[in-house]
Amino acid sequence: MATKKISYEDAMKELESIVQMLEEGNVSLEDSLDMYQRGIELTKLCQEKLAAAEDKLAKVVTEADEEEPFQVEEGKK
Repeated sequence: MATKKISYEDAMKELESIVQMLEEGNVSLEDSLDMYQRGIELTKLCQEKLAAAEDKLAKVVTEADEEEPFQVEEGKK
């Protein structure tokens, strides 16, 4: 599956599935390593998609003449 063509939501679902399978521990070592690598790829993809969305939102806010651009505060939910 091409990682770049997957939606954020689908990537998260796949990542959650991988985590669940790895936590269950019923996967061979080789498969675990492959799943771990795929999980890293999906994590990076999700981070990129979120960063792109934040940039887009910042641009929209700036174009709307808001006083401050959108900023994400690290570590807060």
